[in-house]
Amino acid sequence: MKKMILVFALVFLAVLLPESSGAKTLILEGKIDGVVEVSQERVFGAAPEGIKKLVFRFTSPAEFSNAVLTQRLSNHKIDYNPKPDSITAEKDSFGNVYTIVTWTNLRGNAAVKESFDAELLINLKDLKSSAPFPLPVKDIPADAAVYLKPTPLVQSDDPGIKDLAAKLTNGADTEHAAVTAVLNWVIDNIKYKTPIPNYDAVWTLTTGHGNCQNYAHLAIALLRARGIPARIVGGIALGKSWKVPLKDGALLQSIGQGGHAWMEVWYQDIGWVPYDAQQSHLFVGPRHIKQTAGLDSNDINDSWRTAPVLPDFREDISAEYKKEEIALILKETIAGPANYVMTSSITAARLAPAAPPVIMARPPEKPPEVKPGGVVEFGNLDFASLMDFYVKAKGDTGQKTFDKETAEYVTGPAAYAQAFTVDKGLRLETISLAMHKFGGRIGSLWMDVVNDENGKPGMQGIRSMPLNLDTVSYVPGYKWFDFKFFSDPSDQPELKPGKYWIVLRHSKDAVVNWFYTPGNQYGGLDDARSTASGIDWSYIMNADFNFKVRGVYTGI
Repeated sequence: MKKMILVFALVFLAVLLPESSGAKTLILEGKIDGVVEVSQERVFGAAPEGIKKLVFRFTSPAEFSNAVLTQRLSNHKIDYNPKPDSITAEKDSFGNVYTIVTWTNLRGNAAVKESFDAELLINLKDLKSSAPFPLPVKDIPADAAVYLKPTPLVQSDDPGIKDLAAKLTNGADTEHAAVTAVLNWVIDNIKYKTPIPNYDAVWTLTTGHGNCQNYAHLAIALLRARGIPARIVGGIALGKSWKVPLKDGALLQSIGQGGHAWMEVWYQDIGWVPYDAQQSHLFVGPRHIKQTAGLDSNDINDSWRTAPVLPDFREDISAEYKKEEIALILKETIAGPANYVMTSSITAARLAPAAPPVIMARPPEKPPEVKPGGVVEFGNLDFASLMDFYVKAKGDTGQKTFDKETAEYVTGPAAYAQAFTVDKGLRLETISLAMHKFGGRIGSLWMDVVNDENGKPGMQGIRSMPLNLDTVSYVPGYKWFDFKFFSDPSDQPELKPGKYWIVLRHSKDAVVNWFYTPGNQYGGLDDARSTASGIDWSYIMNADFNFKVRGVYTGI
């Protein structure tokens, strides 16, 4: 269960603006002011044969300020257990400051516990830029031009990368137009997936999926290929959802808690501006805490060297909000991309660019074709079941990755729902949800499968049999929880063609998390919803829950 407590004053100033059909870019204005107390513990497990030497190189949050965001730190403290043999500091060529600690002859665990208060001041206002596209090379200073270099993870000199970048930016005459075309394409064509074997830009483009590093590496490669300096940013993501105002309700922004990578783009008249290739342009939200920046993720990761063996590693992050004031208005919505993107406004002092060529996004997944009478399984099937979220090991060296658990605590006061569609009659057998059990000695789960009413869960449907959690074993990660709908074959329900919603219900001491995939790429844009009370279902999630439907097609 997420280790986060929220104490805040939350103010939403929502304006009722008409939304055009298919509008997906949310242009926001206003301020976010928050203070969060963060605890980050990194632990190396004891090795049976002991550890002769462990050298751990890690970074801490940094203070900085740019055109839209200021990050300040206070009450920063680092505790070590046991006390290291040495502690030194190192500043790299990108300005990142690392702490290097060394232990020798370890017989037990070694831990680094860091705590700090981060104050995040976000000011979303109209930015002014006269940056043209292409950027004149002579106008790019040396310290920004460094971030035009190709690297093994950001192959901006690859022919496929260069060709796609040219197509995406064809017709753009401002830097902002070129950057927007690239970022919109990435969010629509890359699907979040973890764990994965590779993080580089070419692999990401070829496979069409990856984690936050892949999103950033591909977007950065495409921008560098067109002469736009861009760099990767490493830090911490906090898992508490926050709300973005919509015409009716709000968009729930969730990203998972743990290490996270995003990016910054250089504008000649604004400086470095943050982007998250998964969700936002020209700013990042109040759940991002910056630590480092570099050419690619090899420049921003914690790492360690050990002898004679690599120990187990884990990282625990918790956060408590001391203050959070969100005062945002939805100024406007504009068409594209296919997924939701948040942005502040920007005024470019040049002619409006010609529309770039349409490059189709990857189509949403559909149930597989099965003949009548055949068993079919479909849904949002990919999730990380049992995995090490933190370590990428090679020889005697370990490195923290940015893989993390993306899941929602779904047995609190709010209710959650996920939509799916059947295009022919289906005799329903089971629906499975990817979940992790934290508690439930006398609690139970069940689901209602209800019809769709105007894009939201309706009132008519069927109910599953209860799943008593005392019959579900504890496992370290996530697994399918199977919900049955009949005990006698004569009672097997049949779904007619149409759209349905899975609405999760719970009782007593049930405590579970439901895994989700960041981005709305399984079905429709608004196909995962939440409601704090009643049946309004006005909160839209920026993710799709993982689920599996199993049944037999009737052919009707």
